[in-house]
Amino acid sequence: MSIPRILYYKYKLDKNLNKSRSEILKLRENKFRKLLYYAYNNSPFYRDFYSAHGIKEKDLPEIKHSDLPALDKNIMMENYERLVTDKNISCDKIASFLENYPSPVSKLNNKYHVIHSSGSSGRIGYFLYNSKEWDFIKALSLRLFTNFGLKRKRYAFIGAADGHYAGVSLFLSPINSLEEYFYKKYLIININHPLEDYCQRLNECRPHNLTGYPFGIRVLAEMQRAGKIDISPEVVICGGEPLTAETRKFIKKTWNTSLVNHYAASESLVIGVKKEEFNHLYIFDDANYIETAEEGYYLTNLYNYTQPLIRYRMSDLLVSVNERKNEDRWPFNRVKEIIGRQEDILWFKNQAGKKEFIHPIIFVELYIRGLNKYQVIQTGETSFVFKAVIKKGRKNEDVMVKIKEELTKILQSKNLQNVNFRIKKVKNIDGTGTTGKFKLIKKEFK
Repeated sequence: MSIPRILYYKYKLDKNLNKSRSEILKLRENKFRKLLYYAYNNSPFYRDFYSAHGIKEKDLPEIKHSDLPALDKNIMMENYERLVTDKNISCDKIASFLENYPSPVSKLNNKYHVIHSSGSSGRIGYFLYNSKEWDFIKALSLRLFTNFGLKRKRYAFIGAADGHYAGVSLFLSPINSLEEYFYKKYLIININHPLEDYCQRLNECRPHNLTGYPFGIRVLAEMQRAGKIDISPEVVICGGEPLTAETRKFIKKTWNTSLVNHYAASESLVIGVKKEEFNHLYIFDDANYIETAEEGYYLTNLYNYTQPLIRYRMSDLLVSVNERKNEDRWPFNRVKEIIGRQEDILWFKNQAGKKEFIHPIIFVELYIRGLNKYQVIQTGETSFVFKAVIKKGRKNEDVMVKIKEELTKILQSKNLQNVNFRIKKVKNIDGTGTTGKFKLIKKEFK
């Protein structure tokens, strides 16, 4: 991480906020063409992919974004080693790295930040960012804060914390660097541990900034109302799942705080933001090219040259605000609503008969080498079935043993050792629609 580079990127990004809409669209177009040429000439996959659709290098200056063939996670993962632009990267190396170096601050080859995700497709995806790209993300994320200054502050994060997940990786990336100066104090709250265990540490930390999944932050707000904790965050940043109007109202009523809704994905760690002073969420068009469609949208990440994602299919629905008004704060595309798939919260009864939750992100971000797809089906208050599609060429017994180990750890961390589960090996998990998506978490009991 380079502090001077982050500040340089911030300077350039701040200038974009004062540009006109037409200037932003021109900037986006220039970035898109540059990335398109780079991918065509440095990624064997893209050259073959486009050639198979009749697209030659001479077509690149004029072809429209919407006329390019779409990419999705299945295509990406099936062609991963030919898609990335570093020939030294392989799926086996990434899998070995994730297995042996679970800390979110560790880097592949001491160079790449690795984010893994399954999302609602149930299939593992790898997303890499080199140091320059990560610094750009850090600079871009400073837009989430209304007033960014030199004052040292206390921070707390609530979310999945024991792997290469997007949220905790961003939160912890300043550690062991000069940027740590700005962390006067910080606290990581693992959402898959009993939250009551963090009461004293939260009260001691007294975070100025509280970041995490809306559900987790709401639970903390409930604990505040119940008198279990006593904190007063100045800023609350929600991300990782939809922020409903009801949850927003609950959090605002609990704390007199500035509430920020951060929209991101593993494919692009900073896509847009809605702040208190905005009527809508702004998409960062100087970092992402977004093309809306009926069953989601297509994303082109304009800053990732390590793993170019061009016209990548995303499943969230974006409802744009088409008309532009003089009172627009920023010259970016405005989104009225994001309709994202929201997985069910799993509630079980522990040995004492009390309810305890497992956040869906724990399963969404579950990584087990050799596990290709999976689905969790809750069958009762103390039972669930884990359907597993095992990658061809892997020893079934080894993968099944690892699945059992990881599920046991998840339950133990929440004091749910009384919950029983069954692992069911299946050939495939059928999805619906053109995207092949399926509910990652289902409930089959009343």
